[in-house]
Amino acid sequence: MRAQLVKRGLVTSVRLLRSRSGGVPDPAGPVEELEAYALRLREQMEQLGNRIRLPRTASWEACEMPGVLGEWVRDERAGDTDRVVFHVHGGAYAMGSPRSHRGLGASLSRTARAPVLLPEYRLAPEHVYPAAFDDVLTAWRWLTEEHGAPAHRVAISGDSAGGGLALGLLVHLRDRGQPLPGCYVGMSPWTDLAGTGASMQELDGVDPWLTTRLVEPAARAYVGELELDDPRVSPLYADLSGLPPMLVHVGSDEILRDDARRLVERARAAGVDASLGEFDGLWHVFHAFPGFPESRQALREVGAFMRRHTTGDG
Repeated sequence: MRAQLVKRGLVTSVRLLRSRSGGVPDPAGPVEELEAYALRLREQMEQLGNRIRLPRTASWEACEMPGVLGEWVRDERAGDTDRVVFHVHGGAYAMGSPRSHRGLGASLSRTARAPVLLPEYRLAPEHVYPAAFDDVLTAWRWLTEEHGAPAHRVAISGDSAGGGLALGLLVHLRDRGQPLPGCYVGMSPWTDLAGTGASMQELDGVDPWLTTRLVEPAARAYVGELELDDPRVSPLYADLSGLPPMLVHVGSDEILRDDARRLVERARAAGVDASLGEFDGLWHVFHAFPGFPESRQALREVGAFMRRHTTGDG
């Protein structure tokens, strides 16, 4: 019941946010209109993010890496540990930042019992692939090489577009024979920018947060000259063999449901230890709304998974 009340409030808030941005433009309309709409949404998302109050037990501080900015978020209940969570924020590649994701970072810090590094990356439409990926890779290298975090003691996670970026980072590291993190967690990960999953149409209008009409132009704005199903931007189509254990969460009511289902199926077929958690009646990245039982349960599961796979000598 509490989740449904939150969902109704989310629907109302999203509608208000979109109306203030001038309404959703036609995906087939002028590029200039789509870009202007994305920039208005980004500004409003940042304003909302700046109003988020962290729990009294949590704090954040800026992290300046060579060429990249980010933030550390830590819950005091995390304790003293060399475990780290490297979380890549979502926002359809066009919005979002460490500021908008401090609350989720605090939740992850509490349940994983580790500090969380939230890297900032360049956004579309001003910056197309590989700008965002390059920034995330730079932050990862800083964390594991200059900061000195052992890769096997790092849990990498991402929500929505960040889930796709984080997965693409794993494939890149594996292909180059570089140390991999201890595990991967995808929260409603966007892994198929071509939008071939049946849920893209079946659940359009059910998901209170995402719509196909919003997702399609965002994908085109990000990929640049690449095809939408290129594995570099849609890691669902990549070779997933040799990747670390993964946990993927998704709501049953979101258009990216089949991105999550197919990712886990393909990972298992490639020999990866992959688990899927599908939460009935919930929506896109519901983890960011920790005020109801299902979200708290999901965050506890994520934290336990991260702790289990970042313990030991690698």
